[in-house]
Amino acid sequence: MGKKIKGNQVLVVGAGSSLARYWDDIEQFIDRENVITVGINRINHILTPDYHFWLDVNVYSHFKEGISKDSVACFGNHFDKKMLAKDGHSSYKIIKYTKLKWKDSYDDVNHKSYKGGEIKYNKKTKEFHGVFRAAGSLAILWAHIKKASKISVVGMDGYTFYSEEKLKSRQKDSRQHCYGKGYSDAIARNRSQKDLEGKQKSKEFYAHASKKDRDIYKTLQAIKRYGVEFEILTPTVYKDFYNPNVLR
Repeated sequence: MGKKIKGNQVLVVGAGSSLARYWDDIEQFIDRENVITVGINRINHILTPDYHFWLDVNVYSHFKEGISKDSVACFGNHFDKKMLAKDGHSSYKIIKYTKLKWKDSYDDVNHKSYKGGEIKYNKKTKEFHGVFRAAGSLAILWAHIKKASKISVVGMDGYTFYSEEKLKSRQKDSRQHCYGKGYSDAIARNRSQKDLEGKQKSKEFYAHASKKDRDIYKTLQAIKRYGVEFEILTPTVYKDFYNPNVLR
C-alpha cells in the first residue's frame, strides 16, 4: 500500500511556516528529485503527500478533514480504531512507538535510566523506541527503517524560530505553522491565540515552545547517533541539520 520507499528519496514535509514561505522552491525540488513525500499534520492546503503522518489525537481531531484519500494515512498505535473507522478510514498504516518524555535522568551517567531516550528499533515487534515529541522526527526514522536512499526535510522550523514578540504581535509571516497567525500551535491545543497575546500568557506559552524545541533537538541528535543521515532544507532552529545550499 503506497509508493515503495526502499531505494527512493524521501522528503519529510513538516507544517512549519517555511513550507508556505518557500513553497515555490520546495515544489520545484519535489518535481526535480522525484521524491516520495511524507507529510506531517495539516499541510493539505499546500500539498497532498504520498504518506500522511498523524501522531497527536488532538491535532488529528482539529484537522482530520485535511486528509486526502490520495494519501496513505499513518496513525500512531494509540489511536482508537473505532474512531478511525467512524471517520471513514478503512485502510491505513499503524506506527508503533513509545510515548516517552525527556527526563533529566536520561542524560545522567550515574542514573539507571541513562540513555533511556536513545533510539532503538525492534524488528520483531516493529516498534520504535525514543522520545518522539514531533511527528516529523519519527517520520525521519521511519523512512530510514524503510531503507530510503536519501532523507530530506522541509517545514521543520521549530516552535521558536520567531521571537516571542513577533509571535505575540502576529507580525507578517511570523507564525509557528503554515496556517494561522502568530502562536498557531494554540489552534490544536484548545487555546485562544488572542488569549496568548497577554504578557504573562505569552511568556508561558513561549517557554513551553522552547522546551519542545529542546526536546525535539535531542531526539534529532539521537536519530543521528543511530546512524540516520538527513538534512533540513528550510531555515530552522535545529541548526546542526540545516543545509541552506539545496533550495534557492
